[in-house]
Amino acid sequence: MSDIQPAASQAGAAQAKPKDLRALVQDMGQWRHAPEGGVNLIIISVTAALPETKRTPELVAQIAEGVLGISSKRNGTVYAVSAFDFGIMVKVNETILVGMVRDLKVDMLRTIERNFPGSFGTIDQSRLVLSYDLVNNYRSAADRVAKYAEIAQRAVAEADGGGDKQLRPLTTADIKNVMRAYEKFGNEKFIKAFVRSQDVAMNVPGKPPEAVMTEYFISMDLLRKPLFVDVEMRGSGRLFNEFTLVLDQILLQAFNHMHTTEARCSINLNVESVFTEAFEGFIEATPQSKLSQVVFEFRQSNIVENFDEFQVARGLIKSKGAHIAVDQIFPQTVGLVDLDYIGAGIAKIHWRNGAEEILKERERAIKYLIECNVLPVLIRVDNERALEIGATMGINMFQGFHIDKLLGVQKPA
Repeated sequence: MSDIQPAASQAGAAQAKPKDLRALVQDMGQWRHAPEGGVNLIIISVTAALPETKRTPELVAQIAEGVLGISSKRNGTVYAVSAFDFGIMVKVNETILVGMVRDLKVDMLRTIERNFPGSFGTIDQSRLVLSYDLVNNYRSAADRVAKYAEIAQRAVAEADGGGDKQLRPLTTADIKNVMRAYEKFGNEKFIKAFVRSQDVAMNVPGKPPEAVMTEYFISMDLLRKPLFVDVEMRGSGRLFNEFTLVLDQILLQAFNHMHTTEARCSINLNVESVFTEAFEGFIEATPQSKLSQVVFEFRQSNIVENFDEFQVARGLIKSKGAHIAVDQIFPQTVGLVDLDYIGAGIAKIHWRNGAEEILKERERAIKYLIECNVLPVLIRVDNERALEIGATMGINMFQGFHIDKLLGVQKPA
């Protein structure tokens, strides 16, 4: 933790500028492997304080300056965890921590009032500055950091996809329409219309790629065209989570109709869905020999956010002989969560623009996964470079459009 406790000759020296989110994940990962008492993560959130129209570059720069100044007095390390929010990792006792949190709030409120007079009374001060003692609250801290990574990933996706400002938000009526469509079409027609699959392949240099697992999923794009073509799915918040729970129910009910062999396969679920009647019915309807080849994929952030419930779900899944994969691990969060400890056998890591550099930084964490017999899989692979970089790190499992081409998979009409 040398960044958190600088050498004596450096004590009191101000940090020039915040580090990035990747650096925070790396430092938290190092702490997790060698825990040290008294280390805290403090999150300073401009996002929680002000609407987007007031989060001006000038205001954010001034708050960053104040955060750096307060952090430097206690030899902390500052990170820019998003465009508007900051984090500090610092080793201090509880009394000093309380003082730091107070000073950060005061400085932040003064800066906001100076830039936007009259805003003081409209701010929820309980959300401005939050602190996490890593010894007792590492899981909550990791959840917060993972969510920042998801936000960053969504921003990249939206930038790549453009985005249509004319689209309307998702509604409860849209969710009900999907379930009604499933009930009307029945398993066979719904599966044919909306369910797609994609293989995970093993790619060993010198050998042709070989499909080793098939993932089944309901295509959001195919659903949108007939049911809610004018809906913007991104930014729907809690309602989108409810929507994915409905999709989970459909997948569970349709599973034995779409997967008719005993080959290895996977489906994505929310942790909450394990405790539904649909999951109970799925377990009862699926033969043990088939169930032992099923992999349930859970998003990393969903596991961390619902860890107590996940532990119960994990016990149930493993008691039935099924397996667990952790999905949506963004490159900058590799190593943030101990996947061996939570009982995962597969780690699905996103390949995207900029992933090569980040994954090289996280190579030690990837090697740790492999040593723990957790198979890393690079997903969303769209070019040959992913296979080359993966091979240098001991990764030989891949999924994505480029893998589809190598396997000769034809897209359905």
